[in-house]
Amino acid sequence: MVQSAIDDEDDEEIGRRRPRWRLRIALGVTAAVLIGYWLSPYASAARLALAANAGSTEDVLARTDLPALRAFFARQIVRTYMARQPQTRSLDPLARQIVGGVATGYVDAIIAEHLTPQAVAALISARGAAAPPAGVLGQGVALPSPDLQGAWTLFTNSGFDGPASFAVELPVPGEANAERYRLRFGLVGLRWMLRAVELPRSALEKLADELKARTDRGA
Repeated sequence: MVQSAIDDEDDEEIGRRRPRWRLRIALGVTAAVLIGYWLSPYASAARLALAANAGSTEDVLARTDLPALRAFFARQIVRTYMARQPQTRSLDPLARQIVGGVATGYVDAIIAEHLTPQAVAALISARGAAAPPAGVLGQGVALPSPDLQGAWTLFTNSGFDGPASFAVELPVPGEANAERYRLRFGLVGLRWMLRAVELPRSALEKLADELKARTDRGA
């Protein structure tokens, strides 16, 4: 009788422990997934930096969502163009939309000429940082090198700005705070890819002036 009571107690104790272990395993798996998700865009940005600084344009483009990148460039250029046209401020929303639609028709040619995938790859590489600032895109910036100091620089200049949006800020050396590039990564399936590059104000103003010249010629 005593042995039976002991066996019953052991069975009860095992039954109580089992849910605790299951909970711990579930919490451990959840923590591992969250940590992996948090680290994954940093790893993707580091791999992009490695490819860019090695001059591997193909690897950079393989980590870039080109359609999203082109669409973002178009929005930036048209928005800057509209903001620099005083006459559009008095237009009603529908008229502004029409003007913006006309301008968009010229943007594709500008992107094809100045914002080629190769130009974007060079813009964020060591070559871009050494480029003269006289071009339409201005002086580029190099992504941090994949050493310990570069990894820390990448970490301090990066962060989530949404559940599936991650940004890396790259100030232009020696320039004002507004003169900076911002690389935006987004999830494409299960991969973090470069989906947008926010250009500094000086580059956007040059591109907006180019857009105005083309729309004036076409008018």
